[in-house]
Amino acid sequence: RRRHSFPTRRSSDLYEAIYAKPERQADLQKLVAQLQADVAHCSVLELACGTGWWTERLASHAASWTATDADQGALDIIGHKSIRGITGTQILNAYQPDFSPRVDCVFAAHWYSHLKLEECQRFFKSVAQCLKPGGRLIMLDNQYVLGSSTPISRTDAEGNTYQTRPLKDGSSHEVLKNFPTHAQLHAASQPDFQPQPFASDLTLNIAHYWYLVMLKA
Repeated sequence: RRRHSFPTRRSSDLYEAIYAKPERQADLQKLVAQLQADVAHCSVLELACGTGWWTERLASHAASWTATDADQGALDIIGHKSIRGITGTQILNAYQPDFSPRVDCVFAAHWYSHLKLEECQRFFKSVAQCLKPGGRLIMLDNQYVLGSSTPISRTDAEGNTYQTRPLKDGSSHEVLKNFPTHAQLHAASQPDFQPQPFASDLTLNIAHYWYLVMLKA
């Protein structure tokens, strides 16, 4: 399985550098405020928590928060940060999560874009099984913004897009990074989630990110 590796605490600086871009600060402030309100009093399962940038800002606002990742190195970073509000961490496959007891909310930041197009429907079906009746899936991810986003380096035969990202040691690596349309999100989420237009009160569409709340069908 494709996976990101977080071998040291120091590596979190590299992965979190994306949040330091000046042109994204207003969007991030808006997203954090919206999410803190959305997760209030909810039991939350976070998928692909990575270095815990979102976990740090949201966990204390929820009733309970379980941070998960496929990489133990990521969970080690979370542990070293001593984040207030976390009630547990767990190794979990975010492509097809299987988690109990069921929760009020599943949260996935910057994860959906790393799913291949053919994996998306299975992802939604698995997430629905993790949610209580009436539960919500909250996702946010990058919009493609010319001049701010890493350019697309190639597109494969299935329509998946990729970026080539430079590392501090001078090397580079290729990353799957899709930028789904709302129509693609809607199609892939059926029949497990209710359709949710971007224009509704439960959504937020801003310059550098897309944000969407889906209600379990």
